Amino acid sequence: MIKNIVFDMGKVLLAFEPQKYSHEVIPNADAAEAVLHELFLGPEWTMLDAGTITDEEAVKRVQSRIPQYAESVSRAMEHWDDMLTPLPGMSEILAALKEKGYRLYVLSNMSMRFPVIFENREIFQYFDGYVFSSAEKIVKPDPAIYRCLLNRFCLKAEECLFIDDLPRNIEGAVGVEMSGHPFTGAEELLGYFKSENIL
Repeated sequence: MIKNIVFDMGKVLLAFEPQKYSHEVIPNADAAEAVLHELFLGPEWTMLDAGTITDEEAVKRVQSRIPQYAESVSRAMEHWDDMLTPLPGMSEILAALKEKGYRLYVLSNMSMRFPVIFENREIFQYFDGYVFSSAEKIVKPDPAIYRCLLNRFCLKAEECLFIDDLPRNIEGAVGVEMSGHPFTGAEELLGYFKSENIL
């Protein structure tokens, strides 16, 4: 019986569109593409999620590769979390789950900026807790991060359903005996919840 529903954050609860964001905040198209590939798609982004470097260190490393766009790198990093806006339909689903009595959690690969984002987005009012990768120095799909969530909130794996947009992260959850469902959009998710008598 499912009692707890665990959500990934980016591209599940909140939009994450670095290409669109880069071109919005950086007028020069070449600079925007360089920042997209070197910052958001570069190795430092993964390191931020893993908690092995700070924002400042990431900026310096990326700037060293594209010094001609150093200012654009700083600008993009300073406000990148502005692109994290609620995906349509998700707030309504969360409200319905909460009304039904489910406990809701976030399990996200995310930099140390996560707590500020959690506190400043209305969508997170429905959640009972979170675990994020950089604080634990563990990233999904490492089994240890799922166990961290289970242990921290005294949850039974067989009572948890995990929702993520990446199949490998679903597999990680299933590997520790949680249930899993891939996220492809709010409408599909709502249909799945209804078919499973969750909603």
